Amino acid sequence: MYIFDFSCFVILCATLAVPSVSQTKIYRNDYKYNRKTDAFYKFHIEERRPWQAKDICKTEGASLMVPSSQADISQGHALFKEYPDIGPYAWIGSDGKSHDSVEEEALIEILSTDDNMHIDSDEEVLSRSGQVESYSRFHSLPFICKVEAKNAPYDSHCKVFGSDYVYYQSVGSCYKIPRIVFSWNQAYEECRAEGAHLVVLNSEAERDAVKNLTNTVPKVFGAKTSWFFFAGFRADKPVGNATRVFKTIFNQTLEEAGFAQWSPNEPNNYLSSEDCGTLFKNDGNLNDVDCSHEYAFVCEKEVQ
Repeated sequence: MYIFDFSCFVILCATLAVPSVSQTKIYRNDYKYNRKTDAFYKFHIEERRPWQAKDICKTEGASLMVPSSQADISQGHALFKEYPDIGPYAWIGSDGKSHDSVEEEALIEILSTDDNMHIDSDEEVLSRSGQVESYSRFHSLPFICKVEAKNAPYDSHCKVFGSDYVYYQSVGSCYKIPRIVFSWNQAYEECRAEGAHLVVLNSEAERDAVKNLTNTVPKVFGAKTSWFFFAGFRADKPVGNATRVFKTIFNQTLEEAGFAQWSPNEPNNYLSSEDCGTLFKNDGNLNDVDCSHEYAFVCEKEVQ
């Protein structure tokens, strides 16, 4: 008699039942789908140099939009219309063609060491009117990211719209340190857009798991310091003589969340401006920093 292994069947079906982004046409909550191009787009209104824009798009699983069709141009034009108060140009990817320059005169500027690494040529921009032109790469502009649905990353185990998540079975969560630095608010939004959240420690075991990750991944360049990683807790500015209370993004006190171990002499609220939480690389414990400073950060998605 043939005995059917039902448990294997359930696992196989569960695996096969996970739809891809190209099937669902659903990606990060900050990207828009275009049926004509079968791709997702995002208009970043924050201004960046082109090489910084490329890094941010890459972090999001995309790349700077290359205008390969009139539908791309139309999509970019439509995105511009949603932001009537920003400037007339946005960075896009190169289509390999020659384009007229936006500038009538050469840009003369004292360049930093970082800028000199990118001095070889201009970059391409899309104008509000839908024209592709060239522009000096030393400007900071908004930019447009694009990813085709067939290439949009989705981790079916962690259930996130991203790649490079690491699953720790001991705590039942997936974690990722994106290769970019952000302020606390930007880091919060980036994790959320992928379907995850800034890490919240619920136990010493989880502290140890995340500490293992922060001490083994390559250094993320550009941070104010590499010793801190933004995490999902912060404090509101106290009123009068009230005591600052740090709470997680789920509105729990640190004690209610299950982990409230600060690094030595922390929180110290240096210059009375440190209201956002980080994890200290050397011991994995908690630390307070200025929310506007840019650090690496840890995203988390619970699996169990």
